[in-house]
Amino acid sequence: MADYTTLAAVKRALGSAENADDVLLAELITQASRTIDRYCGGSDNYFIRETLSNVIVRGYISADGILWCWPPKPIVESVSYLAYRYSAHENWRELDPAKAEVFRVSVSWHGVDGHGRVQVNLSFTGGFSSLPDDLINAATLLSVRFYKEIKSGLTDSIGVAELGMLQYTKALPERVQVMLKPYKRIVL
Repeated sequence: MADYTTLAAVKRALGSAENADDVLLAELITQASRTIDRYCGGSDNYFIRETLSNVIVRGYISADGILWCWPPKPIVESVSYLAYRYSAHENWRELDPAKAEVFRVSVSWHGVDGHGRVQVNLSFTGGFSSLPDDLINAATLLSVRFYKEIKSGLTDSIGVAELGMLQYTKALPERVQVMLKPYKRIVL
């Protein structure tokens, strides 16, 4: 699995040149990278450029015969196979992938008969060939955060100890959420 930051970047952010916690930091970098994958709505290695085959996603055929689907990558580069069906009981209806239109995160195909929700089977290439700086920075900050939580007992929980009641918890630091907002997968 790919990590979205480096050990050197995390150590710089911590202001540490020691090698004592390198194994722990490496584990936390991987955990932070997978947390970012899940937060942004993708599977493992969501941001890494790769070619995926026979990925089945939900799609929609509009009233004017346009098939729309949103492959699970932040950017779609090209499509090499495209088919759809209305239910698992039907055979796939193949479409010419050369006629598919790619709009950054979505794929469309004009001239489909029918209307409504469909399953889409596609093979495509997508993801970033080099990660954007803000994504790397978010992974670095989250790795540092995880490290500090382990080493100092730092937590985001605020509560009333006398009542044994938790009042507030947030999953990711707000700064990280803001940095990841442009990459969060939203499917209509």
